[in-house]
Amino acid sequence: MPFDSASPSASPDAAAQLAALESALHAATERAAAAERRLAELLEPAEPGRLLLAPTGTIIRVNEALCHLLGSPETPEFWAGQPANALFARLQHLAAQPTQFAQQLRAQRAAQLPVLGEAVPLRDGRVLTQDYLLLPAPSGAARAELFSYRLAPAPGVARPLGAESLAETLQAQLLDNLPLPAATHSMQGVLLACNQAFAQLLQWPAQHLPGGRLSEVLPSADPALPWPAYLAQFATESQAAGQLAVLPRDGQPRQLAYRAQRLEQPGQPPYVLLCALDLTERAQAEAELRRGKELAEASARAKESFLANLSHEIRTPMNGVLGMARQLTKTDLGPDQRELLRIIQASGEHLLSVLNEVLDMTKISAARLEMEQVSFDLRESVEEALQPLVVQAEEKGLAFHLALLQQPEPLPRVIGDAYRLNQVLLNLVSNAIKFTAAPGSIAVGAYVLGETETHLTAGFRITDTGMGIAADKLDLIFEDFVQADTDTTRRFGGTGLGLGIARALVEQMGGTIAVNSQPGSGSTFQFSVTLPRAQGIETAPRPVLADTGALRGRRVLVVEDNGINREVVRRVLHGWGVVVDEAADGPTALALHAERPYDAVLMDIQMPGMSGVEATRQLRLHPEPARAQVPVLALTANAFRADLDRYLKAGINDCLTKPFKEDEFYRKLVALVQAPAPPLYDLEQVHELADGEAEFVERVVRSFLLHVPPVLQQAQAAAAVGQWAQVAKLVHHIKPNLVQFGITGIAAPLQLLMEPPRPGTKTHKAREGAVQQLVSQLTRVLEALPREVES
Repeated sequence: MPFDSASPSASPDAAAQLAALESALHAATERAAAAERRLAELLEPAEPGRLLLAPTGTIIRVNEALCHLLGSPETPEFWAGQPANALFARLQHLAAQPTQFAQQLRAQRAAQLPVLGEAVPLRDGRVLTQDYLLLPAPSGAARAELFSYRLAPAPGVARPLGAESLAETLQAQLLDNLPLPAATHSMQGVLLACNQAFAQLLQWPAQHLPGGRLSEVLPSADPALPWPAYLAQFATESQAAGQLAVLPRDGQPRQLAYRAQRLEQPGQPPYVLLCALDLTERAQAEAELRRGKELAEASARAKESFLANLSHEIRTPMNGVLGMARQLTKTDLGPDQRELLRIIQASGEHLLSVLNEVLDMTKISAARLEMEQVSFDLRESVEEALQPLVVQAEEKGLAFHLALLQQPEPLPRVIGDAYRLNQVLLNLVSNAIKFTAAPGSIAVGAYVLGETETHLTAGFRITDTGMGIAADKLDLIFEDFVQADTDTTRRFGGTGLGLGIARALVEQMGGTIAVNSQPGSGSTFQFSVTLPRAQGIETAPRPVLADTGALRGRRVLVVEDNGINREVVRRVLHGWGVVVDEAADGPTALALHAERPYDAVLMDIQMPGMSGVEATRQLRLHPEPARAQVPVLALTANAFRADLDRYLKAGINDCLTKPFKEDEFYRKLVALVQAPAPPLYDLEQVHELADGEAEFVERVVRSFLLHVPPVLQQAQAAAAVGQWAQVAKLVHHIKPNLVQFGITGIAAPLQLLMEPPRPGTKTHKAREGAVQQLVSQLTRVLEALPREVES
């Protein structure tokens, strides 16, 4: 069965802005890199023979003059792309001392040092003058090489390298032809010569610059690196590289990347060859990219914070509304009262579904929607999810046809997120019911499209006889907040997010979604997903749906600042025979926890003053290990999984999202109070190190029994006099052993005691409790460990 692909959606505004900034940065980088390529245009036949090499050693370009000088019958085009060694072999053949020429050339290129006016005697008695220059490149990038050759008037004639002759030579032979700013200057910072690109950068005529000081013609815009500091580098170093912020004549700051080389010629004072690359546009693009990224991240954080607060503000009262409505269903009500109650529950559930859609789209756009990977039965999962919609369609007077994975052979279990897969299916079927009038019909089919040893591909098709969608709207319906007609929202309601969420979920599962529709003839939505096959047969545990009496007589502390929610939780817990204590804030909860032990704590997260996360941290520091490890079930209105993970890392055992379902609440609470007590320690790491050697395990255990007790005594003595730095040092000393022995119930006190006390904070009481808890737990371990040696 063919499945068409859906049109891709437009990127969010923030992503589009970042993409534009990245494009600008890329363009600026390309312009800088193009400077090298533009050198090829400068190699004209009338100039001395020139050779331009790529950083890889491949010839980029030679000019006619060099071909003529070599007596080469090949054209310049022949040499482009050839290895440089082929051309250097021709030069070596012309040299009077071929071996010496080859050795000097290799040494010169290996040293990466510029050389000007090097004399190369030829076989015919003439002298070839060779100039060698490295072209500037961005920091860390390989550099191209430029060779220039000309015949000297007579062998052995040395060119004077004074300021005037050097300026003439460089400007005529090399510098003027470079598209990048280049100059030579004395060790004192006096300009000797420069090319036109350098003069244009300074915005001064080139003939006016020689003899001027760098600090005068090109002031520094960065006080951290003035010109004296730049010049001082060459007193001890022959090479320098970095960046300079300068102020040209127009006063607009420019950012330059430079490479400079100190050159020395016999009988002449040393001077510096300076090559620069103008990075201003690139730096501006990078700064704009950073600003855009920071703004986008700040916007995302603000949006997420707003939605988290919105979720809390809506879910908290909704928990009260739906919770009290559920309690009403357990009382004696007349038919009219039950109908009114049903409307209240349906309205609350609808409001909650709208909130969930908004949160889902936020997670998707922020790339924070995580897919579970669990084993499930595909046919059973889909059938169970669709049952409520079958009833809904029949109540509306619609014919509902189901054909779900009806092949005769048994289906393998698959691995994926059953909830999200069903969310897509329910969204499409709900839309079909919403937009189809009686006596219409809806058909839902699921098919196996392909199967391998490792994966199964399933396709789903939802067809209705509803109002249909205009052709020009088909590309828009998968966009966020978009419906096919502005009248649709008024007539049928909805946020316009459902199809956008469905498309995003399918694509995140690696599938495709498409639609075919005509106005007045109905619509067909189809999507496909490929899921890994589960290995073996797994049976998912059935949730506990009824009161089994497992909680009867248990004592639970409910920490919740909202009185209505406390009332809802109290009524539910009383119905299960639970003894309930209540606290409206964190400090009250800590006081109650200190007075008596509890089987579990129900902790609201967002409370004024002390948050539920901080209150849990404080609970974990109780001196008695058993009380410190009391199970904590978070009651949170925040549906972001990253936040739920953060709660778990803070010591919370599990989370229950408001408004909660009673069966889920019961199942989670039973699991926590019936969980077996964790072992005092786990010697798995020790046995792994021992590699089966029992004597090694015995030596390690005896060492632990010998060395840990004195450290505990020292820590207690230091804590008694408030020497918390010494306590931290002692705890840090034994921590690797505690981790190696897998000792449980000490994570919170270890973390607190290893943190240095911050000035102005009152943590002495908490630290004293942490020491007591650590000592108490380790004392139990020290009492139990000898059995490991005896056995």
